[in-house]
Amino acid sequence: MDYAGFWHSYNGLKQTRFILEIMLLATVVANVVLAITLFSHRDAVILVPPHLNDEVKIISGKSTESYTRAWGLFLAELIGNISPRNIEFVQKSLEPMISPGVYRQITDILNVQSQQIMVDHISITFEPKSVTYEKETNLVFVTGQSQIKGPTGAPRIFLRTYEFEITMDGFRPMLKWIEMYEGNPRDKKERERLKERNKKESKKDAERFR
Repeated sequence: MDYAGFWHSYNGLKQTRFILEIMLLATVVANVVLAITLFSHRDAVILVPPHLNDEVKIISGKSTESYTRAWGLFLAELIGNISPRNIEFVQKSLEPMISPGVYRQITDILNVQSQQIMVDHISITFEPKSVTYEKETNLVFVTGQSQIKGPTGAPRIFLRTYEFEITMDGFRPMLKWIEMYEGNPRDKKERERLKERNKKESKKDAERFR
């Protein structure tokens, strides 16, 4: 028996086996890293809305500021231009976008407005002038000129602000908050000003009744 040849072959097999084990381990590690990467990766959709010049990137559950502002403008124009003829269309258009947690609250606001429109036979128009976004609260403020017109009398024209909180449910925008009021946006600066004014008025009232 050729022991020298056998020993040489045996060592060669051991080396080959060692190399194969290293390759197998490297393959396993690479597959684990790939699986983790794929699991943590969230697809992004690139959109270019018709009213925006810039590309908008939407990741599942999150969107860019410009996309949120565009949806705020769309909602303000939709809600702000209501008449007895299109009220049902506006409500049906909004319902799929309303977050379940605030569905009742928002639909109640819309129902009150629709009843006023139907009973008084009025129409509401809105011409947006500015759109601002507050990053800290994720609020969009759309401010412009609103006009309420009835069957008789002169129309009432005033400054109105629509305030929205819009989040992403997957790749779908969801309306989580809505408020409508006369005047300028109640953003962080305005809220602080009102808070300070209320504090001063409370102090004056307290001193008055001492």
